Amino acid sequence: MNTKIVLGVDGGGTKTVCVALDLAGKVIGEGRSGSSNRNSVHNAMAHANLNEAIHSALTQAGRQPQDVARICLGMAGVDRETDRILVTSWLAASLPGVPAIVDNDAMIALASGTGGELYGVVAISGTGMIVYGVDKAGQRRRAGGWGALLGDRGSGYAIGIAALTAIANATDGLGPPTILQAALLEHLALARPQDLIGWLYSDVAWARFAALSPLVVQAAEQGDAVAQAIIGQAADDLAATVMAVVRGLGLEQGQFPLVLAGGNLQPGLLRDGLSQRLQPIAPANQLINPTVEPAIGAALLALKQIGKSDEPT
Repeated sequence: MNTKIVLGVDGGGTKTVCVALDLAGKVIGEGRSGSSNRNSVHNAMAHANLNEAIHSALTQAGRQPQDVARICLGMAGVDRETDRILVTSWLAASLPGVPAIVDNDAMIALASGTGGELYGVVAISGTGMIVYGVDKAGQRRRAGGWGALLGDRGSGYAIGIAALTAIANATDGLGPPTILQAALLEHLALARPQDLIGWLYSDVAWARFAALSPLVVQAAEQGDAVAQAIIGQAADDLAATVMAVVRGLGLEQGQFPLVLAGGNLQPGLLRDGLSQRLQPIAPANQLINPTVEPAIGAALLALKQIGKSDEPT
């Protein structure tokens, strides 16, 4: 029996997922753990969580480290060569000698929509946002992904903050009334708009604000003009960011896969708004919703990199 496998890792700010595929591309194991984003947790914790996810996937697959032919890791916060070297060093003890591909998590999101091909553009809007593109020559371009303090326009965080700002403005008479006020106060179990101040500053974790974005979508669907304007602005911002990458790679005249990923770009108002804004300026693109999770995209990248020298003789 051929026991060789590949591993794919999605290392994010809230969780780490590792999947094991056999060389036919079948998922045979999965492991999950906490964050392995070293910008969210310290290095030791990120390293430990990565190891835990890998070990769990191997255990479920019934395989040993020596059975791993290749591993691909898509890691949030990995953008520099020094980051890649550090993450690769973490694998030395747990997977000695195993060839590793270490990349930004946007790349595996792209691969999850293209079946493991690194060509096209991926737009991600979740807690944060980023747009990443790769042309046929392998040149890369990115835009966004600067983090909450620099805006992350079009992200769940930006939508949540815009909603809170709208409530503050409505309360002060600086903006129109909005049903967001009642919806958010009920959701957060608060009595008055002023109570938002205590909630806001008790914990400034970005995910808390991003978690409010579904309420904004609901209010927009109910016809609230303020919520609709917030979703419209998010669509504008994402479209502008996508086009910056498309033009930077010279893809605007050709057909390319455009993968829409992240919780905010599931079918709904924001995705529809983004699609409409992109249609006039990039009519040949192909909008794709990933059918597999990013960890499988990572594993597919690893599988495609395997040459005959990786396979058992």
